[in-house]
Amino acid sequence: MNDDRRSHEASTLRAFFDDQLQHLHQLVSNLTSHSHDTELQMKEDRQIVESFVDASNSKMRAVSDYSDKLRGHVRALYRHVLQVADQIPPPIDLNLDAFEMDPLVNALFVNNNDIEKLFTNDHDVAVYLRSHCKTEVPVLYALLTADKSEKRTLGMGVQGDMLIREVPQEVVNFSSHKIHTPCAESAELSTALKEYLFGRVVEDIKREMMSHMATDNPFKPGGESYEARVKSLANPDVYLDTLLGHLEVPAKLLSIDKSHFKLSKLGVKLEDGDDSQRANEFDIHELSWSDNTRNVVLQVAYAR
Repeated sequence: MNDDRRSHEASTLRAFFDDQLQHLHQLVSNLTSHSHDTELQMKEDRQIVESFVDASNSKMRAVSDYSDKLRGHVRALYRHVLQVADQIPPPIDLNLDAFEMDPLVNALFVNNNDIEKLFTNDHDVAVYLRSHCKTEVPVLYALLTADKSEKRTLGMGVQGDMLIREVPQEVVNFSSHKIHTPCAESAELSTALKEYLFGRVVEDIKREMMSHMATDNPFKPGGESYEARVKSLANPDVYLDTLLGHLEVPAKLLSIDKSHFKLSKLGVKLEDGDDSQRANEFDIHELSWSDNTRNVVLQVAYAR
C-alpha cells in the first residue's frame, strides 16, 4: 500500500513540476525582455525564485529566509545560462545551397534530403506549422541539436598517389538530430534559446533531486527513526542545503565547448596539413549537461 501511495505521489509530483517549468520559462522570457533597474530586478528575482521553488519542492518555504538563500544562486545560474547562449553562433541556413557550400551543414547531414526529412517529420515543427501559414512564417527559425560520436577504426588511406589499406582512422558521425523551439523570427529564437537552456538545466536538477529522494527515503525499512527523517531530504532544511550544493557551480550544470574539425567527405578526421582529399573544415559548439550527456547545438533558419 505504501509503495502504491508513493508511486502516486511521485507521479503527481512530476506532473506538478512540468506545470511549474512552463511558468518558469515564461519568467525567463520576461527577464530577457525587461530593463534591469534595481526594483524591477528584485521583483523578477523573487518571481523566478518562487517558481524555481515550486518546480523543485514547495516545502522549502518552511525554511527561514529560503528566498534570500536561493536568490543569489538562481540569479547566478541564469547569468551563466545567458553567457552560454551568447557563445552559440547566429542562425545558419539549412537548404540545398548550404548543404553544398557550408562545410558544417555538409558534415552534419548525409544528403540534402535528410534536411527536408528532419523538418517534415519533426513533431514540434508540425505542431507549430499547423498554426502558422507559409505567408506568416516563410522562414522557420529553430534550435538544432545532434549527437556526435568518434570511433577509431581501420580503413583506406591515401599516401601520395598510393591507396593504403588497414590505416588507423578516427571517424566522426552525427546522429539523433532534433529540432527545438521552432519560431518565426531570429530575435524570437534568441529568447527561445535561453528558455530552452534554462528549462533543461532546471529539469536536470529536478531529476537529480528526485533521484536522491528515492534513495534517501526515510520511510523505507530501517529508516523510520526520527533522526533518519531529520537527516533525510524529507526535511526542507536538508533539501534546500542539498539543492544549494547543486547550484553552487553553474558550469557543472551546463557548459559549452568549441572544437575545430577537418573531416573527409566520409567523416574521417584529417590532419591540418592534409590536403590529399576533399574535406569539410568547420567549428562546432557542444553543450555538456549535468547528466553527462553532450549535444552539438546550432541555431538554424529553414526556408519553407
